[in-house]
Amino acid sequence: MKDSLLLLMTPNMSLQRWSELGHLSRELNYYNALCTKGNLKLIIFSYGRHDSKYIENYPQVKLLQMPAWIPAGIPYKLQNFIYNLCSLILFRQLYNRVALIKTNQFAAAGFGLLLKTVLNVPLVIRMGYYYSHFQQIGWLQKIKEFIAFKYGDLIVATSPEAVSFIIRFYGIRPEKILSMRNTIDLERFKPLEREKKFDLIFIGRFEAQKNIQLLTTVLNTVKLRTLIIGKGSLAPLIKKCIKSNEKIEWKERVDNVDLPEYYNSSKCFVIFSKYEGSPKVLLEAMACGLPCIGTEVPGIRECIMHKENGLLVTEDATDISKQINSLFESETKLRNLGDNAVAWVNENCDMTENINKELMFYAAHLSMKHVLFPLNSHNYVN
Repeated sequence: MKDSLLLLMTPNMSLQRWSELGHLSRELNYYNALCTKGNLKLIIFSYGRHDSKYIENYPQVKLLQMPAWIPAGIPYKLQNFIYNLCSLILFRQLYNRVALIKTNQFAAAGFGLLLKTVLNVPLVIRMGYYYSHFQQIGWLQKIKEFIAFKYGDLIVATSPEAVSFIIRFYGIRPEKILSMRNTIDLERFKPLEREKKFDLIFIGRFEAQKNIQLLTTVLNTVKLRTLIIGKGSLAPLIKKCIKSNEKIEWKERVDNVDLPEYYNSSKCFVIFSKYEGSPKVLLEAMACGLPCIGTEVPGIRECIMHKENGLLVTEDATDISKQINSLFESETKLRNLGDNAVAWVNENCDMTENINKELMFYAAHLSMKHVLFPLNSHNYVN
């Protein structure tokens, strides 16, 4: 009986890694809710080897993980190649139950196409981030993307700019693509009455994409009470910044379920990335009523409307510092931007509404023989 959604994690990604990043509960809660509403069971294809303990609170979820006999010392691409091919035999009984395949990110699309062909079930290619519309890519990547978009059944993209690019550059039919912002659990992420211990909060990986050098320069200029949550290869820059600025507090990791307390204990969220997909930390901060200041780059500029629900800035540290100081001179500005941020997220990112939208999209475009969730629209309302 075909009654399951098979979620393909990104190659090399595991539930353990999701947990380390603090993303585990956020991701599992969404997919579990999607399957429950869609009358489907959830099967997760993970590249981890010891992930079972991470689904103990989700007894209905089936987990596929890399077998121990695949040598951990060989290159990752070879490990993944062996694992993907052997999975056709190792997991054939569970594969027989798959009604729908969905990638968590584009990187899993190649394996998804293989499974689609072998299992004869639809493939949904989801892209929480997609960079080809603003970065130069080689001809081989262009071919891979064209094949995936053409032969995948449906596409779910979180960036309207990415959707426009895929339609224009690859000639994909618009009706094949669902443009849907990243989803936020608004029952959890919402404004709360909390003491404002921090003026600024930043959450993210300490990597070049996140523009950590610019962040530390700005923080050393404004000298405001700041909470930083994250870790990564550029941690030495954060440590150096903290040594010269006693107003900064740093936490390496906070689980997603606990983040609302930290957002609501702060006055303003900052994100100075060089580019983004559809940053969930930004959306979570907006949902908690924080005015947000972000660089005017893809991903961020699709969420922040300048001077309406936040501020867009260039990568000029002096100008950013001036805008931050100016904003903090007016409690009214802070409050109005925060209120507008909440309204924007409520309209675009509500988990219940997005699940309904996603299931209706599947129901409208996928054949009855492949999907088991009821097709009547009344099944997708609150």
